Amino acid sequence: MSTVEEILAEARKLPPEEQRQLASALLTEAEPRNNEEDVRAALAIVEETSGSIKGLDRDTIIWLAEDEELSGY
Repeated sequence: MSTVEEILAEARKLPPEEQRQLASALLTEAEPRNNEEDVRAALAIVEETSGSIKGLDRDTIIWLAEDEELSGY
């Protein structure tokens, strides 16, 4: 049996369109009373935030790796 974290990690590997389809299916399954308007609103949020979280820049990664207090070395 997979944990929620494992399932989410796998879902993040999906292409954006498949992530949107999965989000729609989960919203519909999780709460059958969700009406079409609720599902559209939730998908709009997914669309708006898609790709907005960026990784750390190179300098920050180096700083984190070299900082003795943060890295534990």
